[in-house]
Amino acid sequence: RRNQQHEVAVQTLQQRIDQLQKEIIQCDRCANSWEEEKSRRSAKASTAALPGLVIFQRPLPSNHQRRKALLIGVNYLNSQAPLKGCVNDIWNLQCLMRHTLRYTPEQMQILADGFDGPPRPERMPTKANIMAALGWLVSSARPGDHLLLAFSGYGCQHPRSPGSEKCESYLVPSDFADDLPEKFFQTYEASVPSASARADTQGLGGTVTAEELRRQCEVARVAAAGGRYRLISMLEVHDFISRLPKRCCVTVVMDACYAILPGVGADSPATFRKVDRGVVEYSKLWNFISRPRFLELPPLPVQHTPPELPRSTNLLACTLHCFSGCRLKEWCAEFPIEGTVQGAFSWAFLKAMAQGHFHVGIYQFQQFMANLLLNLKTHFKHVDQQPVVQLSSDASLQDVVLWT
Repeated sequence: RRNQQHEVAVQTLQQRIDQLQKEIIQCDRCANSWEEEKSRRSAKASTAALPGLVIFQRPLPSNHQRRKALLIGVNYLNSQAPLKGCVNDIWNLQCLMRHTLRYTPEQMQILADGFDGPPRPERMPTKANIMAALGWLVSSARPGDHLLLAFSGYGCQHPRSPGSEKCESYLVPSDFADDLPEKFFQTYEASVPSASARADTQGLGGTVTAEELRRQCEVARVAAAGGRYRLISMLEVHDFISRLPKRCCVTVVMDACYAILPGVGADSPATFRKVDRGVVEYSKLWNFISRPRFLELPPLPVQHTPPELPRSTNLLACTLHCFSGCRLKEWCAEFPIEGTVQGAFSWAFLKAMAQGHFHVGIYQFQQFMANLLLNLKTHFKHVDQQPVVQLSSDASLQDVVLWT
């Protein structure tokens, strides 16, 4: 009897082992199937988008084949003043364009200097590449087209002409210093007096210090050698947009200082008095939590805006929505938000789109962005930027953002 009970127990145990093996095999199959599905989705998708941004697909508009987008992100990795979050801004925006708004790869151009993998010269955000890409964006445009231009990087101010008290605004490409001597900025910054030295010289009237003389000599030497910055004037951006026909719809998104389109709406002059930023030591900003997106450049006795461009801009024929990160005298900030270094304005722009379910009018969108930045300021006291919205004469506050 004991042998019989033993055999029954062994047989029961064997059946249980067989059942468990079958369950293990089934679990392995499910796990493999899940991994394959995850790999398949990863192959289709890009790097994860903005944390907290829920991506879903919008229905394709009727004119979806007549859309273009140019996205430019510049971190200035090889310069004396690198940034960290501009490429992240553009990466998050392209996720929105590709996955939610369903732009095809052929409808988009991305110029950035911080993507993974070896750099490709034709994809770098140099002045030549940006100007060529702007030409691609507006070429063959016709009524009913939807275009997008986005730029994240430095903006700068520079005298409109040698010795002028008036400045003009520029976007800064990645190769802005390629026509200067190799150690121009190091030599110039080395002659800038310290804060204590500046305090000691206050009240000396028109006295020119030895440091100031050295700076003037360095600038004169560079100018004599034909040195200049590679900059893109906001008047040049306006000139490209002015080529677009009536009923062509264009959106401009600028997360950079001074990035106000001249002549569009009120309080958008082509020239302005210099905004005093004081002495900025960019070499020390890399390890700061927050960094400004203005680049203070030593003024050179060179005119950087093409002289043939008129300073009095004409009305645009196209329908334009221009969103800029801050007013002229403010500064756009970048810092870690939700685990990723990104521009505060770019973050608020995408969050406001998500809050409006990716189909929201400009008036409500402005309120969303203002509330998001106000809430951000409760955690980051230094955030003090008010986005600027510029509309052409044909545009309305009831228009839908990004024409979704």
